[in-house]
Amino acid sequence: MRRLIVEISTKTLSKLLPEWPIQKIRSMEVLHFLRLDYKEAAMIVKVEFNEPNVSIENMFPDDLVEAQLLEHEKGKRKGKESEIYTYFIKARRPGPDLIAAAGGYISLPYEIRGGKVRFTFLGSAKQVRDFMKPFDDAGVRYRVVSLTDARFSPQSPLNRLTEKQRRAFITAYTLGYYDIPKKIGLVQLAERLDLAYSTVDVQLRRAERRLLNHIMNES
Repeated sequence: MRRLIVEISTKTLSKLLPEWPIQKIRSMEVLHFLRLDYKEAAMIVKVEFNEPNVSIENMFPDDLVEAQLLEHEKGKRKGKESEIYTYFIKARRPGPDLIAAAGGYISLPYEIRGGKVRFTFLGSAKQVRDFMKPFDDAGVRYRVVSLTDARFSPQSPLNRLTEKQRRAFITAYTLGYYDIPKKIGLVQLAERLDLAYSTVDVQLRRAERRLLNHIMNES
């Protein structure tokens, strides 16, 4: 199973989902997912707004979101007064049916901070590719924050790699770099990893060398 963490700017996501006024949110953290599919999302979130007199209740049409305020905290953020709200939210039509189409499921962390939306997806290598395919087809710019194997054993050859080599190698494999024909090139892979082309090239070559050494020595 793979654990993928992806980051997309709020401006980009606002264009994809114009009915969701993300620009009014300064920060948001999903504390618990109770349900998430194409028909409905139910979750507990902690949120801070960019503007006064904004609330979850008046951000969305009544037929889209139901919200129940659970807690209201007042404090300071960078020397300024801030207000943080904890809500139970139930949303209908939460977005494209990416999860049902790909399989797998959305997990934590799922948050908005600093103009970026960061979310986590769990699934097989194929499910990760299927989940991200609509973003790639639409030319959506995103950054792969992390892509790890959630359950390789201590005896796995992947443990012979450094953390950076393992991240580059698993990302390359999951996004189809080693497929025939390739689903992603080295330049695009470097963009997804937010690294220089030459850095990714060296990391992959060193990872491949270590894995080949292990295979040849074990044979």
